[in-house]
Amino acid sequence: MIFSKLNGSDTFAAYPKAIRQALEFLRSTDLMALPLGTHPIDGERMFANLMDMTTRPFDASHPEVHDKYIDLMYWPEGGERIGVAHRTGAERLVTPRPEGDIDFLEAVEDESILTATAGHFGIFFPWDAHRPGLMLGDAPATSRKCVIKISMELLKDD
Repeated sequence: MIFSKLNGSDTFAAYPKAIRQALEFLRSTDLMALPLGTHPIDGERMFANLMDMTTRPFDASHPEVHDKYIDLMYWPEGGERIGVAHRTGAERLVTPRPEGDIDFLEAVEDESILTATAGHFGIFFPWDAHRPGLMLGDAPATSRKCVIKISMELLKDD
């Protein structure tokens, strides 16, 4: 997992080429003007899902994992809390959805909570169980979020 700010001091030079490409898309795109929905970056190998999402309480969510894609999440506006833990493979599945490359887990051990606000990005690899969309405060709120799906196959090109 990587958690940083898009306009921070990080040069991104150490990141794999595919992740640098996704971050450049975020830097060069006005996500507040872009229509909601899916936007191809590199066909099915990399694409952006732009949404206005509403946060929810911790108890109303489950950690998720993906096998084929990395999730690069970015918040141009608003934010959320995100649970994150190492995926051991021993977690019990609540809702497996392999056709959509997403499995929901009943629970994870040693879950940490990140706070993402406007300008933050988080990169979650297949070994990172993550619980996105958690409320920042005491009530649900809506914010703009971009999730770039990056095929693990692209990391083999580096």
